[in-house]
Amino acid sequence: MTALPFPARPASVLAQFSEIRAQLQPRAQRAVGMVRAQWLFRSCLMGWGVSAHGHVRVNNQGSMELGQKLTFMGGMLPTSITCHPDARLTLGSHCHFNYGVSLEVWDSVLIGARCMFASFVRISDRDGQRTAPIIIEDDVWVAHGAILMPGVRLGARSVVAAGSIVTQDVPPDSLAMGNPARNMSLDLVAREPGS
Repeated sequence: MTALPFPARPASVLAQFSEIRAQLQPRAQRAVGMVRAQWLFRSCLMGWGVSAHGHVRVNNQGSMELGQKLTFMGGMLPTSITCHPDARLTLGSHCHFNYGVSLEVWDSVLIGARCMFASFVRISDRDGQRTAPIIIEDDVWVAHGAILMPGVRLGARSVVAAGSIVTQDVPPDSLAMGNPARNMSLDLVAREPGS
């Protein structure tokens, strides 16, 4: 009776299998997220590569336009996107939304490209007293728990610190922090020599 042939190096075969799995798993998760986004944002004008992971609630009664390669992350709490009748929401390409973000539009919210929103960020163009458009330019980072009030404009490459409440415009290349948020130029941040 002859013995069945076994691979000479089973450990190396398992290592190769693990490596292939590690390479394919993120792609498979992204593909599932893209299919979910097609369903969630079916009533919106949507660019290619939008991906939704975790629980995302979408209520579109107005006009919602999503750029390419947006990512909505999953987590402890759902992300909520509401566009009321006759309202307009525009999201630029390559933006990233962490879990628990609340985005509510009564009039107009425009978000530029490559913006990042941490968990529990709240954006609403109505606060009970007034309604005014919100504009967020390109390359803006809004940190955990920040709140953007109606009528604000965040300049390009600006940063909103965690827990800040933004009630006035933030110039480009600025840091907004506090309640109410005060602006500080990012040029005042210490830099390493030669950078």
